[in-house]
Amino acid sequence: MKHVAIYLRRSRDEEGKGIEKLLEGHEKALKDLCKQYNCSYEVFKEIASSSTIENRPQMVKLLDRIKQYHFDAVAVMDIDRLSRNEYDSNDIKRILYETETLILTPTRTYDLHSDDDSLLVGVSSLIAAQEYKMIHRRMRRGKRHLQMQGVWTDGAPPLGYSKDNITKKLKTNEHANTIKYIFESIVNGKTIPQIVSKLNEKAIRTRGGFSFRYNSVLRIIKNDCYKGTNISNKLIGKHNGNKPMSEWIIIDNAHTAIVSEEIWNKANKIVNKPFFKSPRAKNKIYPTSNLIYCANCGKLQGCNTRPDGRIYIKHCPCGNRSARYEKVLKTIKNDILETCREHLHTLLASQIDFGLENNNDEKEQLSKAIQRIEKALANIDILFEEGEIDLPTYRQRKTGRQNELLELKKQSALLVSNTEKINSIKLRLKLFEILKDEWDLWSEERINKALHTLILAILWKRDNQGKCFINIIYRSFD
Repeated sequence: MKHVAIYLRRSRDEEGKGIEKLLEGHEKALKDLCKQYNCSYEVFKEIASSSTIENRPQMVKLLDRIKQYHFDAVAVMDIDRLSRNEYDSNDIKRILYETETLILTPTRTYDLHSDDDSLLVGVSSLIAAQEYKMIHRRMRRGKRHLQMQGVWTDGAPPLGYSKDNITKKLKTNEHANTIKYIFESIVNGKTIPQIVSKLNEKAIRTRGGFSFRYNSVLRIIKNDCYKGTNISNKLIGKHNGNKPMSEWIIIDNAHTAIVSEEIWNKANKIVNKPFFKSPRAKNKIYPTSNLIYCANCGKLQGCNTRPDGRIYIKHCPCGNRSARYEKVLKTIKNDILETCREHLHTLLASQIDFGLENNNDEKEQLSKAIQRIEKALANIDILFEEGEIDLPTYRQRKTGRQNELLELKKQSALLVSNTEKINSIKLRLKLFEILKDEWDLWSEERINKALHTLILAILWKRDNQGKCFINIIYRSFD
């Protein structure tokens, strides 16, 4: 042996001495070993898991050099330092065999051209692979146990939180006000571009120290962590999508919430609405953006601005022809102003005809009945605890009362739902009256938001003779 590669790898500090200190000790031992054989050496050192070669840049570099016959041997503290992955172990073993490279350890030198040494290396690799799997399973179990207790186990905490060194749970920090500002701004009607502009204007940075962008704000809004909920065991690996929701570990009130669940839900409902534009839909918002669909194939129809400044509805791949957007919008506007009020009044009348508008008395009676049954259930428990009734009687009475309570709560929920429907229709009527009077004064984006509240879709078609057909489908109930 003339020239040796010393390979040092550590993934965990199992002995509590510090990874760097452990590697220094290993490096000294292997350098002394090379000196015993009077060999020159090069050191390849990394802190990495043994899961795959691709995640170990120094190992990749070492194998490339070995393939070019740069080394006579590879010095490691133990065989499993090369790899604990059974598939990668075979690849490494093959490369060392083909290049006639020895494996040098403090206890033994292995020559893969020797049947005995080859068998020993193979068995050692299999044992190391099995040990790695067992360690990995234990770590997963331990991590899941910590997650069930609300401990943060997912790396760096999100913006607005720090990890408590004692409880290992999340605690709010000085950036929590930035998170509150983002959520409150969305709920109060601001757009994400407006929020991004304000944050960057104040030189506020993301967790990574970068300027805010559309997606960084959107990720914050959709992060359950900010309402005090930890969700883990969600992903299948890193790039294979999500597991079924039934397998997720969801811990509510795991840490201090920065925003209330009500605010979180409101903000997420807003950003998930169709009119809320993504950054890739990056240009102009028209009054009918995300509303016009091809009447032939159902494809969403966008707009194109031509070099002369004229705007046209896009030609549909199915053959539905293009048309000047200005003329189509005028037709749509007139149709809405003529038919929307009638549609909403018809919806409102349908609910009032069922006697659902003035149901306060019925709601009050149901509320009193629910209170009576809940009191009766409490009394049944007391009677059983004091020995006044036996177990069969207790079960019979309790089941009967619980069934009554469930039925009353269903009736109450139905009344609340119908009341909400009527209130929703009245709000849309009010919005329509304002839109009718102020259409020409509103921005195109504001008109688009209003139309999304009133309209589900606009079906559009233009035949070969140039005649346009428009069918407006109004919303019924949210």
